[in-house]
Amino acid sequence: MASKSDVQLTELYERSRSQFPVPACVADAIRHHLLFNNAQLGAGHELSNRSTAVVEKAHNTFMNAHGVGEVALAGATSNLFAMLADSYRRSKRIQPGDEIIILDSSHEANAGPWVRLAEETGALLKWWRVSEAPPFSTSLSDLKKLLSNKTKIVAFPHVSNLLGEVVDVGAAVKMIQAGPAGGETRVVVDGVAYAPHLAIDVKGWGVDWYGFSVYKTWGPHMAALYGSHAAFQDLKEAGPNHYWISGTDVPYKFELGGPAHEGCAGIVALSQYLNHMAAPSSSSSDLDRHTVEAAYATFRKMEAPLQQQLVDCLNAKPDVTIIGPTHANTRNRVATISFVHRTKSSKQLNDEIQTAGFAIRHGHMYAMRLTERLVDKKYARSAGDGVVRISLLHYNTAEEVHRLVSALDKIL
Repeated sequence: MASKSDVQLTELYERSRSQFPVPACVADAIRHHLLFNNAQLGAGHELSNRSTAVVEKAHNTFMNAHGVGEVALAGATSNLFAMLADSYRRSKRIQPGDEIIILDSSHEANAGPWVRLAEETGALLKWWRVSEAPPFSTSLSDLKKLLSNKTKIVAFPHVSNLLGEVVDVGAAVKMIQAGPAGGETRVVVDGVAYAPHLAIDVKGWGVDWYGFSVYKTWGPHMAALYGSHAAFQDLKEAGPNHYWISGTDVPYKFELGGPAHEGCAGIVALSQYLNHMAAPSSSSSDLDRHTVEAAYATFRKMEAPLQQQLVDCLNAKPDVTIIGPTHANTRNRVATISFVHRTKSSKQLNDEIQTAGFAIRHGHMYAMRLTERLVDKKYARSAGDGVVRISLLHYNTAEEVHRLVSALDKIL
């Protein structure tokens, strides 16, 4: 059992590093597909039909998109957001004077493509800013002030992988849809740091675009991008795949080269893991919405006391500032916890904590724009020093976190 967690005892590091092992059911499914179902799609023979069925099933896993949209698969969320922004450029739906809003706690994967789109089209770029004082929170009222009848794109992370704060996507979507531009504005959400902790529900939120990395949720190195029917309709002539593929052939029009078939087999196999976490006695490989929600409820129940223990430890240190929510309420924070020290550099802390036996990390966490504004300048950090980040997930144990806190008591 493994996932995208920063912290583990080094003897367990091999099952929890950033590029990490997966549940046995996932690895077994990938191997089985390569050995027994590995064929091109759509050829009509039995082997091809089995491969086609696997790929089709992978598109319908986890996101609760049935009836409201489609899902495109690729190797990484960075690829998908770059493709999406470039599709908007080709569609010419973004014109000079239109406006693009980006939350500055975004991973660069969901910031850089929109910055470039604004530069290439003459659109006005507006930054939705995280507050400059602790707890460095995200305000929907600040977003509301930025909306206008020219707003075409609003891009933000569901959870910043630096702050660990959960943005209320449903409330943001309602505000944007009720704003001056109404349904002309498309909402693009990065769910990479959210998906390991909480269940994705694109239907419930009403979001236009939502991307996440399957390899951050115990799967193969793949990613998924949901688009509502209306959002894909915007770009039906702008998908990057071959010219003879119809713009209505979604997701094929947006999967240049197609997804990795064996990776799709791994995605499908994740349903076994979620079934087990929802009901340990279950041997089912079928996945419904109830099972997804039950599995993630289990994850949160397992994470909550660990998150509380770590946040309490850091809050008790007078020289430590948490960069993000200073509470452990699981409704609006996940166990991705970043901090800086008054006298020690983040690199020094990182080295000391790793020497104590824990695989954590430091730096900008790909939220370079936020780090430059809130950390490098405010705390006089050298470029690249950034924050110390400790991430926990449901497979971390109370004993591991107890040992981590004991080490932090000595280091901080």
